[in-house]
Amino acid sequence: MQLGLLGGFSLYCTYSRKPLKTTSPNMAAAFSALSSCPYTFLCRPSSTKLCVSCSAGSPTTTTIGSRGTKAPPRKRTGRKEGTGKSMEDSVKRKMEQFYEGPDGPPLRIVPIGGLGEIGMNCMLVGNYDRYILIDAGVMFPDYDELGVQKIIPDTTFIRRWKHKIEAVIITHGHEDHIGALPWKLFSFMALGSYIMLMSKVVPALDHNTPIYASSFTMELIKKRLKENGIFVPSRLKVFRTKRKFTAGPFEIEPIRVTHSIPDCCGLVLRCADGTILHTGDWKIDESPLDGKVFDRETLEELSKEGVTLMMSDSTNVLSPGRTISESVVADALLRRISAAKGRIITTQFASNIHRLGSVKAAADLTGRKLVFVGMSLRTYLDAAWKDGKAPIDPSTLVKVEDIDSYAPKDLLIVTTGSQAEPRAALNLASYGSSHAFKLNKEDVILYSAKVIPGNESRVMKMMNRISEIGSAIVMGKNELLHTSGHGYRGELEEVLKIVKPQHFLPIHGELLFLKEHELLGKSTGIQHTTVIKNGEMLGVSHLRNRRVLSNGFVSLGKENLQLMYNDGDKAFGTSTELCIDERLKIASDGIVVVSMEILRPQNLDGQVEKSLKGKIKITTRCLWLDKGKLLDALHKAAHAALSSCPVNCPLTHMERTVSEMLRKMVRKYSGKRPEVIAIAVENPAAVLSDELNARLSGNSHVGFGISALRKIVDGHPKGNQVDRKQPDGNGDAHLEKTSPQNLEVDGIEFERELSKEERTTSRSNLAEGHSSDSEDQDDFQKSSVPSSSAVNELVKSDESLVPPGEQMNKLKEDVVDSSDDDLLENENSRLKRSKSVKRNKWKPEEVKSLIKMRGELHSRFQVVRGRMALWEEISTNLMADGINRSPGQCKSLWTSLVQKYEVCSSTSHN
Repeated sequence: MQLGLLGGFSLYCTYSRKPLKTTSPNMAAAFSALSSCPYTFLCRPSSTKLCVSCSAGSPTTTTIGSRGTKAPPRKRTGRKEGTGKSMEDSVKRKMEQFYEGPDGPPLRIVPIGGLGEIGMNCMLVGNYDRYILIDAGVMFPDYDELGVQKIIPDTTFIRRWKHKIEAVIITHGHEDHIGALPWKLFSFMALGSYIMLMSKVVPALDHNTPIYASSFTMELIKKRLKENGIFVPSRLKVFRTKRKFTAGPFEIEPIRVTHSIPDCCGLVLRCADGTILHTGDWKIDESPLDGKVFDRETLEELSKEGVTLMMSDSTNVLSPGRTISESVVADALLRRISAAKGRIITTQFASNIHRLGSVKAAADLTGRKLVFVGMSLRTYLDAAWKDGKAPIDPSTLVKVEDIDSYAPKDLLIVTTGSQAEPRAALNLASYGSSHAFKLNKEDVILYSAKVIPGNESRVMKMMNRISEIGSAIVMGKNELLHTSGHGYRGELEEVLKIVKPQHFLPIHGELLFLKEHELLGKSTGIQHTTVIKNGEMLGVSHLRNRRVLSNGFVSLGKENLQLMYNDGDKAFGTSTELCIDERLKIASDGIVVVSMEILRPQNLDGQVEKSLKGKIKITTRCLWLDKGKLLDALHKAAHAALSSCPVNCPLTHMERTVSEMLRKMVRKYSGKRPEVIAIAVENPAAVLSDELNARLSGNSHVGFGISALRKIVDGHPKGNQVDRKQPDGNGDAHLEKTSPQNLEVDGIEFERELSKEERTTSRSNLAEGHSSDSEDQDDFQKSSVPSSSAVNELVKSDESLVPPGEQMNKLKEDVVDSSDDDLLENENSRLKRSKSVKRNKWKPEEVKSLIKMRGELHSRFQVVRGRMALWEEISTNLMADGINRSPGQCKSLWTSLVQKYEVCSSTSHN
């Protein structure tokens, strides 16, 4: 269709040529709202008529007529192609939207993962709006040390299309093809109603969508689903090669291919609009150990039938020649195992059941017992045993805990860890931390695997650790201990020549591999080839006439997919949700955390400071500190940045200023750009404490303003009455009357220092009696002794320390214990305490310790004289427990406890 503009919008149909004038004034907005359309509407407001075409081609194919004239219609030929369009229209189709509906190319491909990367294979293949999902794999990250365990394809896109997806087909049982099934298939279960199974995963597919796989692959899938509690047997369907079945819009025929795992298959998808060949992962093994050779005959028949689209594995397109057979590897293993005199340890991919059969055969021929170390080895072996494909009876294996019971020459250990996974058995053994076995100089390590790209560094480090132990290592291509499960360039070329597809789409590989495989396809005579990326939708039409030179490929737009990350058992989300980029940044550049307790200057006594102060603490991780020099520089920079902030600025401004300053400092010092986290907290109590400490040291003046601040901090607007300051002859100011509670900050009591006249008055009062002191002592007891209820609980909890019949006598005797001599000593100790600037409150655990020690010395306190020595002994014992209390303080607290106990007892009796 074409879109024209003449005062309003007119819609022209390509076929009827009749204008359809829009009647709604919002038609322009409606057209502009078609954001999901992958094509560009070129609209230009004008009073004249302008014809605009909407095409599926590139912008260069868009035709815009000259102003004021109508673009001439294109002649149509009688030859048809694709979906009834002319040959010319196959290049530039005019359609509203290719995402859904009956228009457009009938065969549609949407890769969700696996293109442009190794792993995470997942692809939607459809006929118009009916799709099947081929494979659902995971990808293992290169930076697993950051905590990420798996990378999963975007399930949100599949969720939106779940009403279109009618089946899931699995080609084989490798993790990069089945690992994402717990996330993709069953986020919900049917238990009368939908119940959310995973809090982080939305339901990806309808709960009735069936899953098709071969028998061995299905055993692996069952185990995976059972582990996640989402096993529904009715959904699982087993297929066999060469047995056709219907799934979604396709008639599917699995064909046998050889790979490094049993029951691997390719898929032939047939529908009325064409035939698609999806090879899966494959190689051509002329002499496989299980006798099931690569199915060339079916591919030759397909070539005669005609293949609209072929999608083929591109993993080893850069490797010239052909792969060696698994039987060659079996001979090499037997040769090496027979020549070894000590213990043999082999490592391989756990899924290679055929390789395990070769190891078993070599062990039997050399008289060795077989041991499997590694959970994944048992997982694949158990699945093969249930399916009848296991070359080893699991019950005949030696248990790991019995390894030491056999001589080294009688054992052959098969272990995981070929890629130096952190928790794999061989990697742990290289550190000497494996509980299964310890490596020694007589061991021979047979490395029967390939180092996956990206793992070279950690595998080499593991091998270096093993070499340092002294074990012999046998590895390398020339040793013939491993063969790939993916075909080399010669095999890829052979299959392309056999099938001769109309269209070719490389899959399963890095972008470089896909591009090279496309060139290989062109070199074999395939005219229509292309390379797409994950999320790009591709339409394909069957070419009815091989002489047609137009391209049957049509790009139908692109979906922006987000990778999903699995971090542990529960954490699941996007890179933003799991802070992947932030983890990488911290790992490379470090992190600085600065906490600031802000002290704003107060307008007290007419003295105002002009800058902010703060108590700053800086913590760094993953940074070179240069023996503390950088840390000192950071402290100075933080104080300077804080001082530069306006006095009344918000805390966020302080945090931002300090963060920028510290980031620049580290960058200048070491070239790093760390993540800086600044936390600023304003604390008025800290201001009060700072001012009081300064006053008590004689460096500050505290007047009515600081007292007002104290009342705000303590929350006693009426209880703390403070008289105005009275200046003396020197201009100094002293507080005339201050309660001990008024000077209490953060659990510390501050007591004003007595003047000389007050000390003289106190001594005269002592000569007359201690009546004037009783009020002060009551104040001390109120401020330092817990409430009566708390004391009662402490006394009751420690009644077991004193016989019940003696408790009241003990308390009364302690009251009588206040003789004149002891009273004089108590007063002297009080005067000594008054000279100190502060004293600590009694903590509940300290009071309890005092009660316990006093109870233990109860019998000795029955003696009338010498009791002060006992209080000194209690003070010494408390000191040994880390409690610094004088004998007078101990006795004073005990006297207060006794008095409060008697008051409570008399109240309860009344």
